[in-house]
Amino acid sequence: MDFSNLGELESGVYWPKLQPFFLKSSFRRLTYRLNSLPSRSLAKNSVLSRRGASGAGELDVAYIADHCAATLLITETGLPDYCLTFIRRGVLMCSGVDSPGLFTAKKGVGLIYRGLPGTALAATSDHERVAIWIPAESVRQRLVAMLGGPMHEDVTFDPLFDLDTRGGRKIRSLMNLLMGELGPDRSFSGNSLAYRSFTDLLIYAMLEGLPNSYSKRLDPRYASPIPGIVRRAEEYIRSHSEQPITLTDLAAAAGCSVRNLQIGFRRFRDTTPANAILSARLESLRRGIVGGSVNGTVTDIAYQYGFTNPGRLTALYKAAFGMSPTDILCRHRAGVSQR
Repeated sequence: MDFSNLGELESGVYWPKLQPFFLKSSFRRLTYRLNSLPSRSLAKNSVLSRRGASGAGELDVAYIADHCAATLLITETGLPDYCLTFIRRGVLMCSGVDSPGLFTAKKGVGLIYRGLPGTALAATSDHERVAIWIPAESVRQRLVAMLGGPMHEDVTFDPLFDLDTRGGRKIRSLMNLLMGELGPDRSFSGNSLAYRSFTDLLIYAMLEGLPNSYSKRLDPRYASPIPGIVRRAEEYIRSHSEQPITLTDLAAAAGCSVRNLQIGFRRFRDTTPANAILSARLESLRRGIVGGSVNGTVTDIAYQYGFTNPGRLTALYKAAFGMSPTDILCRHRAGVSQR
């Protein structure tokens, strides 16, 4: 949506236009205030601001591009969410977050904050950013799974993080994946399994890769995985390879925390739980194609087995088995027709 009317921007009358996204009433606690007026050189009726919104399962994604400097203020009781923000142009100054002080985010420096009342985000003119709102309850559930026990208080993240660190690069690549897959013609659209898997990856990447109040407890040196954990997890993966498996499900089946599960697979199998799930799913798919129980196009099969992108499935399958799923499907159908 493009806006050239200052009154529309400050009054918030555009909120209904963001439907069916940002339906939660808590988002009405975000107020917008212009800090500067358009330059005189700007043509009449020029676009002053651009807004975009999308839902992605549990997540809400917003795009903001402003010609004028502006402040976003969280009012009333705030939002029960964390906001992961990426600056594409300009500078964003944030205050009122869990950690005291003024924090300055720019391109190459990410920002994560809780939607606490009084939080203010002041953007410079010619500013552009993407914000991903993540329910605090979703973060809590994953953290409990990683800890293998209760958490005594909500997790607090260091507000700023470098996108060139190992953790930052992983977060950035996931954000780029999400932005590339949103839209009615993209593979994430309407795919609840894809959204759930992505949310799992994003939140676990945040908890592992971004400094927070639980970082010490999540440190591998404080965990003690045992081979039995890995064996139970592998048995669960084999018996559920055709069903959606999240790391939380897998840790519960193995009887450990998600963190111990990750360490166990890395230490005893030199891989990750996610890669183990992927390998089992590919093997199950191969058996289904060869045995004739799997039919349809590669796109149909990809969605059936939880792959969000048919092209990615083809590449993974060929790397694992030396042939594309299309080749094997064609051979099988040719063999059936000759009988």
